[in-house]
Amino acid sequence: MVSFHKNKLIILAKMKFDLRDSDEAYFAQHEIESILGAKVKPIKTIPALFKDYPFNKLSDEIIQIITRHLYLGEIQGYLASVEYIDARKLIFQPAFFKEIYLIIETPMEEKEIERNLSLTNKELYQIFEVPVENRRRIFVIRLFPLQTLFEYVTDVKKLPAVAITPKNKKNWNEYFSEKEIGIEKGLNNMLTHIKSNYYRAPHFGLGKRHIGDFIDWASTDLRKPFLHYLHKYKGKGDPRISRALINILRVNKGETILDPFVGSGAFIADSPTMGLNAIGVEILDIGKLISEVKCNLDYDIENLRKEIINLFSNISYSGQDLFTFNLENEIREIKSKLKKHTEENRFYTNIIPHLPKIIYLKNKMEQIEDKKIRNFLLLLLSQKIVEFSEKKRSNNFIVSFMNYVEDRYLTLYATLKLADKLNVNITEGRIKIIKADSTQMDFIDDDSIDGILTSPPYFDALDYIGNNKISIIILGFDNDLKFGSTKDYYSKFEKYNLNLPDSSIDLINLLRKSRRSVKAQIVENYLRMMKLSFRECYRVLKPGRFYAMVVSKYHSWTINGEEQRIETSKVLADLGISEGFKLAGIIQHGLSKADKGKINVEDILVFQK
Repeated sequence: MVSFHKNKLIILAKMKFDLRDSDEAYFAQHEIESILGAKVKPIKTIPALFKDYPFNKLSDEIIQIITRHLYLGEIQGYLASVEYIDARKLIFQPAFFKEIYLIIETPMEEKEIERNLSLTNKELYQIFEVPVENRRRIFVIRLFPLQTLFEYVTDVKKLPAVAITPKNKKNWNEYFSEKEIGIEKGLNNMLTHIKSNYYRAPHFGLGKRHIGDFIDWASTDLRKPFLHYLHKYKGKGDPRISRALINILRVNKGETILDPFVGSGAFIADSPTMGLNAIGVEILDIGKLISEVKCNLDYDIENLRKEIINLFSNISYSGQDLFTFNLENEIREIKSKLKKHTEENRFYTNIIPHLPKIIYLKNKMEQIEDKKIRNFLLLLLSQKIVEFSEKKRSNNFIVSFMNYVEDRYLTLYATLKLADKLNVNITEGRIKIIKADSTQMDFIDDDSIDGILTSPPYFDALDYIGNNKISIIILGFDNDLKFGSTKDYYSKFEKYNLNLPDSSIDLINLLRKSRRSVKAQIVENYLRMMKLSFRECYRVLKPGRFYAMVVSKYHSWTINGEEQRIETSKVLADLGISEGFKLAGIIQHGLSKADKGKINVEDILVFQK
């Protein structure tokens, strides 16, 4: 940390211009205040700052950079004045900020500024100098938040050298080599553009050949950094919200966080890129597979490339080769199992025409010795199964799968190449996904976790098995089918005799009085489960540390024949308090999930031990 003594350091955090929801701008305030450990002032119009000192002393070049592509919502950024800051936190941690500027008037030299701010990697910042009176200078340090740079990877893939299929492809090795060269050229183009190319006009429409046409203007595209959005999953968290939640926990590099209901791993996937370790607890095999693949970026990219080329070189688009006859029994067995568990619904009828090709691919991948690579490819197969089961499709399953593998490989290749060019370690933290129940985490020591964040099951709002059932059956995750739905899982907690808070008892009684005894029992079992989970989380969390829980603010049930909205976030808050937590704060924001079920507004409950 640095002290500038009497010289106050001004911090201007500039919002990303492609935010989709005004609530994100307010949520960003909680994030930046948590990182700084200080209060910030919302800035509605950044250009208005240049009327006052020290902004009115800055050069036209600096003003043009700061005011380029501002968020068009009510708030464009946040301003703070501090004495102490470690600039690396402002590079490696933020989710919602395009750039962050540090401004200070000082007689110090540039090298001394860099040393005091712990700035060593010149790829991640720029320094501008403005002379003022009395041999003093104003320094403006422009920081590039790491997550923003990695979001641009998806735009690099749109450049012609990557997006257009090579015309004279002789083999898969040459095909991928040409794409990889395009990726590297695009990354170099991107890094040059970010630092210097501010005065070119955008190229609208077709024929875009420069990264500036994408990272500066394609504001309607949903950017997907790292391996987020690898696989569909109910209730999956938004990557920016997830990263910001980690910051709200106020954890430091090298510490360990926990997600006791990890699902597909969205909430902890970014932790290694922030230098944090993480433990995810998940009871479903399909969730464990998704989160293990998504959260671990330390792939041997050369070996992955080799296995993909080998797979592609030995695949028949028809799904038939010399060994296909060996699969007939397996196809018949899986078809029978699908029929039994789906009752021949639309998912069943949509997937059956593609089943021989799917089993053919699955067997090809199961021959890969490297488990990590095998699971990576099997998960991509699973995503394609989900897509083809949800909607009737006539295109070739194998070709569609190969296209998806290529896209995900190139995303990972570009991500790791960018990390290499930036000289940053995005796999420094270690992630462990454990198949277990969050009400019994005896594999975690008392007082050993530095922060907890999660989005638990929302009573009966979401079916976590439904849209993945076809894939679960084909991949052989039979244990997942035993859960059927979350209500069946909750029934195991009926035997526990626990003292529930008044708000829980009132909710249960309300359902019973409206003659909804079955629903009342499901809710009671759910609340017992959550109380036990709170108990375990309190045990493993270090004193004074935080637990951020994303929950539905309201839940709708039919009460006495009419739909009634219940404020269930208070019920869960009371449960946490009953197990010893203090409620440190509540952050309300708009929906951040693609699959909302009965959810429309979320609360983030911030507990402290």
